[in-house]
Amino acid sequence: MFSKLLLSFRTKIFLVLGAIVFLSIATVLLVLQQTTKNRVEENIKKRFDSTIYAFRELQELRIQFASDEINSLTMSNPQFRTILSTASVGTEDFGFGAPTDHNEVLKDSNLRLNSILPFLPIYQKSDIFLVTNSEGELLFTKADPNEFGKNLSDLSLFRKTFEEGEAEGIWSSRLFDEKGVKIFPQGVKESIYQLVAKPVAFGEEIHGVVFWGSRIDKKTLESIKEISSVDIALYSKEGINATTLPPEKEEELSKLVSSKILEFDQGNKDFVSEVSLGNERFIIRWASILPGMPMQQSGFIVLKSLTEELSFLRKLQITLLVLGVTILVIAIGLSFLVAGGVTKPVRALALAARKIGKGELETTVDIRTGDELEELGGAFNEMVKGLKEREFIKSTFERYVSKTVASEIIKNPEMVRLGGTKKELTVMFSDIGGFTTLSETLSPEEVVKHLNEYFEGMSFAILEFDGTINQFQGDAIVAFWGAPVPQENHALLACLAALRCREFLKNLQDKWVAQGLPERTFRFGINTGEMVVGNIGSSSRFEYTVIGDEVNLASRLEGANKIYGTQILISEMTYELVKEEVIARELDIIRVVGKTEPVRIYELVSQKGEMDEKKTAILDKFRIGVNLYRERKWNEAKEYFEKILELDPSDKPSQEYLRRCDEYENSPPSQDWEGVFELRSK
Repeated sequence: MFSKLLLSFRTKIFLVLGAIVFLSIATVLLVLQQTTKNRVEENIKKRFDSTIYAFRELQELRIQFASDEINSLTMSNPQFRTILSTASVGTEDFGFGAPTDHNEVLKDSNLRLNSILPFLPIYQKSDIFLVTNSEGELLFTKADPNEFGKNLSDLSLFRKTFEEGEAEGIWSSRLFDEKGVKIFPQGVKESIYQLVAKPVAFGEEIHGVVFWGSRIDKKTLESIKEISSVDIALYSKEGINATTLPPEKEEELSKLVSSKILEFDQGNKDFVSEVSLGNERFIIRWASILPGMPMQQSGFIVLKSLTEELSFLRKLQITLLVLGVTILVIAIGLSFLVAGGVTKPVRALALAARKIGKGELETTVDIRTGDELEELGGAFNEMVKGLKEREFIKSTFERYVSKTVASEIIKNPEMVRLGGTKKELTVMFSDIGGFTTLSETLSPEEVVKHLNEYFEGMSFAILEFDGTINQFQGDAIVAFWGAPVPQENHALLACLAALRCREFLKNLQDKWVAQGLPERTFRFGINTGEMVVGNIGSSSRFEYTVIGDEVNLASRLEGANKIYGTQILISEMTYELVKEEVIARELDIIRVVGKTEPVRIYELVSQKGEMDEKKTAILDKFRIGVNLYRERKWNEAKEYFEKILELDPSDKPSQEYLRRCDEYENSPPSQDWEGVFELRSK
C-alpha cells in the first residue's frame, strides 16, 4: 500500500505561486508568439498580394507589347501581308493558268519570312515565334526556321483567335509536343512561356495567325524578388520550372507540387497554406499566372520563410524566460515568509474541524490575527452553528422529501418552523385494494417484504417529481406538493408522479402474480386546494403534515375508485391546473360524505401525446354518453356506453353508467336531480 502524500501548507503556497508565475510566463510567451506570428503572416500575405500583382502586371505588359507589335507588323509591313496572302490563296485558280504547287507556295513563304523576320524587334524580343496561314499550316517557327507545312489548326490558341480575335495562354516546354513541330528554343531547360496569338486580317478576311511567346525564366523571378523580398517558383505538372529558392528547397517544393497539383481540378482560386521545406516553415500562396487561367497545368507560387521572419522572436523569448526565472526565485522566498504567519491558525482550524467530524458540534475557534484568517475563524464558528440547525432539519426531512426539496429547506430553515400556514397545495392518497385480506394469508415476514417493495418503488416515483411524503398508513401513502418549497406546478407534479407510480405498479403486479399472488387493485386520489401545512404538534414531538377539508376530499376520491373501477381520480380544481398537459376523462359529479357541495371528478388517463386512437374514441363516446345521461336520455346514453364496451369490455365506468341508466329508467330520479351521484361511504 502506498501512503498518501501529505504536503505542508508552506510547500503548497510555494507550488501555487510557482505555478502562477510559470503559467503567467507561459501565457505571455504563447500570446506574444501567436500575436507576432499573426502579424508576420498578415504582413507576408500583403507582400504576396503585391508580388502577385507585380508578376501579373509584367505578363500583361508583355501581352500588350506583343499585341501592339503584331498589329504594327500587320499594318506597316506590306511584304509580310503579301507573304501571308499568297500562302492563304496560293493554290486557288483565278483563271491565269494552272494552279501553283501548294508545297512550293508554303516553301516560298518560309524563305521570304526567313529574309524579313530576323530584322524585326518583335522577332528579336521573342523566345517563341510562329506564323501560320489561315488554314493553320506552319509557315515559320523560330525554333527551326526551315520548318514549314505542318498543320497546327488543332491548337486551342489557333481556334481561339478565330473566335475572339486574340488569345493568350501558358505553354510548358516539358509538356508540349505538337505533331513534331519544333516550337521551343533548343538547348533551354524546361520552361514556361507566356503566349499571345493574334490573327492577321485584311478587311473581314483572316490570312494567317502570328504566335509570339516569351519565356518566364529565373531572371524574371529574381527581378521581382529584389523588389518584394519574396521567393517565387514557376510550376507545371512535372514539378518546378524556375525558382528563386536554393536547390535543396527547390527539390522539396517540387515534391509538394507533384502531390498537391491534383487538387486544382476542383477550382482555380488562389489559396494560402503553410508547409515545411527542409527544416523551415514556409507560408506559400498558389496562383495562376493570369487571372482565370487553370492552375492544374501550370502556375506560380509565392513563398516566404516563416522561420526566418520569426527568428527575432526567439531572442525575445529567451529574455522573458530569464526574467521569469528571476521572478520565480523571488516568489519562493515570499512563499516561505507568508506561510509562517498562516500555519498556526490553520492548524487550529484543522483540529477544530476534526472535532466537528466526530460530532462535537459545541467546538469553536478563537483566531485573532487581524486579517482574513480571523474572518475565516468567525465564519467557521458560524458554520458550526448552521450545522446544528441543518443536522436537525436533515434528520427530520431526509426520508420524506426529494434531494431538491431537502436542499431548499437546508438553505432556508424558516420554511419548516413549528406551526402551520394556509397554502394552496396538491395532496395525493394511494392505497392497495384488498391488501388486508391478502396479508392474512401471508407470513409477517412476507407481508413486510411485499410492503417494503411497494413503498420503495412508490417513494422513488413521488420523490422523482419533488413530492413530500407525509406518512405511510398501513398499505396507504399520503404525499403532497407545494410545500415546504413553493412549486408553481404542484398539481402537474402530483399527476405526473401518479402516472409514474401506475407504471411501476403494473410491473410490480406482473411480478407478484408470477409469484402466485392474486391480482390487486391500486387506487389514487388527488385534490388541489387550500389546506394547512406545517410542523404540527408540540416542541418535543411534532410532524410536518397537511390537514383540512381538501385533504379529506383527496382521501374520498381515492376510495371513489372502487365505484368506477378506476385507478387515478383527480378533482376539478386539479384538472383545471393540468388540463393543458394531461388527458383526463370527466367521470362524474359526486357529493362525498361530509360535504354539501358536489365535486366534478376526472379519471387521469395519460400525458398528452401518449394515448392511442382506440382510447381517444372511447373518451369521445363516453363524454357524449354522460351528457345524454345528465339530460335523462337513458336509452340514448346506453347506446354510447354499449359501443364503448364493444371497444373495451373492461371499461368499468361505462359498466357503472349502464347500471345507473337501467336503474333510472325503471325508477327515475326526482325532478330536481342535477346529475349528482351521492357517495354514501368514505
